[in-house]
This record gives sequence, structure tokens and C-alpha cells, in this order.
Amino acid sequence: MAQNLAPATSTKEPSNWAALWGSRFKVSSWRQGSQDTGQSRSLDALARPPRTRYQRNMTRLGFLGAMNRDLVVQQSCAAVLDALQIEAAPLVETPVSEADARRGADFLKGLGAADHLGGSAFNAARVAAMLDKDKELDLAFFGIAGTVEQSQPHLSALGGCGFDTTGVEISPDPPATCLAMVEQAGRTLLTAPGANAAIADWMEREQSVLAASIAPCTVIHITSYLDPATPELIARIIEQARILNPALIVSLDPGMAWIGPGGEGLVHLLAQTDILHLNSEEFARLYGTTGEAASWAGQRPGRLLVARTHEGVSIYGNSGIVRHYPKLKDMEVKDATGAGDTFCGAFLWSYCKDMARPKRAAALGFALARHKVGMAGPLSLTEAARRSFLAQSESEGW
Repeated sequence: MAQNLAPATSTKEPSNWAALWGSRFKVSSWRQGSQDTGQSRSLDALARPPRTRYQRNMTRLGFLGAMNRDLVVQQSCAAVLDALQIEAAPLVETPVSEADARRGADFLKGLGAADHLGGSAFNAARVAAMLDKDKELDLAFFGIAGTVEQSQPHLSALGGCGFDTTGVEISPDPPATCLAMVEQAGRTLLTAPGANAAIADWMEREQSVLAASIAPCTVIHITSYLDPATPELIARIIEQARILNPALIVSLDPGMAWIGPGGEGLVHLLAQTDILHLNSEEFARLYGTTGEAASWAGQRPGRLLVARTHEGVSIYGNSGIVRHYPKLKDMEVKDATGAGDTFCGAFLWSYCKDMARPKRAAALGFALARHKVGMAGPLSLTEAARRSFLAQSESEGW
């Protein structure tokens, strides 16, 4: 028997999604020239380090990953899957067709789902920009931006936050759609690729250009795509980027989308990773024991494995294991979607400011991730709250 599908109690965002996130900033893309000239740029020009309003001697933090449209509802996944007649395992991410995603989006909106911009890399980038109010870092994004009613909402949002978006290609297809059903046991995701269906072709076609554009980064943060070819393609891109910049630091949040199937591509990418982000489920699946995790982290100087749980964070490095497990007060969990991305964005922002203090970065990431689960929708911060979280994290040492 189908379960009760009462409307969610979370606050709804305006239903005119395209208008809400419509293009308000002048942006550029790989295939389309800047809007004031209408002329496309050559690959040689793209291969040169892009000009930004930041000074080139600043620490440059880049993000490579998906840009999605997220619809999040507080409902039993069994009830939603039954109503949509979609077969999918609970508490994991399952690919669905564009037609099923459209049906699901309409259905979830009828249940009061929140509708906002998402994608793991986009979420983490947004948090880093939120913390970077004083423009201390040079921020960049790489990926494919989908089109909604002749505008690219993710590009507009990134441009408004001061990101260099010359590493983003515009697609005429809509962004990927992610339907998230959140319940006490966890979240179930149904994802249609949208514009990201072309991600492997884009990476293969623009491999050298992407490598040259990523090379100026101090740190590049990589998140997963559903396409199984992407881990190997990204590994090749990073190899080329490191020929140009051997000091490039690679941060990876593989998620179960890559850890679950595994494969040589993931092994290749993990071998190039300097900072590996895992939640408790991913940690257990990939390494299983503290000893194996410590062995991976100890293979080269400066490598970190950052393992997060609901109670705290363990950092595995050359000098051993450092833990951040603060005293926690009981709190109401309203929406855990994007909490891991919030952690990564905050961790990387703090890490880029002082790489000798990863525990401080973990403390900030954990505090903001915990703050995020107490609110519906993406993380939001007042200026007073931002300053308070930064001050609290300063008390942490190594």
C-alpha cells in the first residue's frame, strides 16, 4: 500500500525557478564569446591563465564538478518511488531518464519540495565564496552549465560571487536534475544527467585546454559525475596539469557514485589525490580500517585523508591521526542535503588560507556543516554568524 504523501513542511522557494536564477551578470564560456562582443575565443586564448579581478599572486582555488537543479523534499523514498513507479535502491544515488526526472520534479513540487541550484562542486564553491567576503582567494570553476529559458542560472550565481568562469562551457540542454527524498535514515537521490550527459565528450575533446586552465590553481577540488568514464578522463587531465604545475594540490570528494563501482579510473585518480574527503560510509567502503587509511595518507608528504562523521572529523596524515570531536548539543536536523559539500567548501577555504593548520579547517567545516543541517535548503549565513564561526575555528591548532 502506498504511504501517505503529505506536503512537506519546509519553506518553498519561488516556483519561477528560471526567473529567480536568471542571468544577471555578464559571463563567458568556452563555446560562446563574451556577451559584449559575441565572438568566440580560440583554444590558444583559453589555454592561457585567465585574467580576473584578482591579483595573480593570490592563492587560486578551483572547483571541477556538476551543476544541478536540486529538488529536495522531506518524504519517505518508498512512498515517492511507489507513486512515480520508479525502481531504485533507497539511500543511494540512481540515474533516471530525463522524462522520469521531469515527472518527478512536477510531483515533488506538488509535495512542497524546495527547488534550488545544486551539484556537489557548485555547493562547495558557493560556501567557499560565502566565506571569502574579503576576496582573499582567487576562485575558479570548471564544468558544463545548463540553460533554462535562455539563461544559465549557475553561471549567473558563480559570476555574482566573483568566480572566474572561463572554464565553464554553456550547454543548450537543461542542468542535471537531482530529486532528493530526505528521511531520518538518510537521503535517496534520483538524478538525470541533463547537460552533464556531454561531460565525457567535453573532457576528452578539451583535455589539453582544461589541463592548461587548471594548472594555475593552487588547489583543485574534484567531485563526481554519474558518467563512469569521468574518473579516468579527469586523472589524465590532472596528469597534464601537473606537467605545467607540479605543485598542484588535488582535493577529491568521490562520493559513492565513484566509490561504489570502483574501477581503474578511480584508482588512477586516487593515486594523484592529495586531500581525500570521505564520510563514514565511504570510508568503510574504500578502506575499512584505520590502518589502511593511514597507509594511504602516509604514502607521500602533505597528503591528507579527511574522514567526517556526525560526531566529528579525523585527519590522517604523515604525522599520524589528528581528531576534532567537539562537545555537541542536541539539535533538530531539518535538511542534511549538501552538508558534506558545505564541509568541503569551508575546509578548503580555510586550508588555502593556511595549509599548516588543517585541524582549523576541519573545525570550520564541521561547524558549518552542522549549522547547515539545522536549516532547510542551502547554507545561509549572516555576516555576524560568519565572523563568529571564523573566530571559533581560530581556537584550533594543527
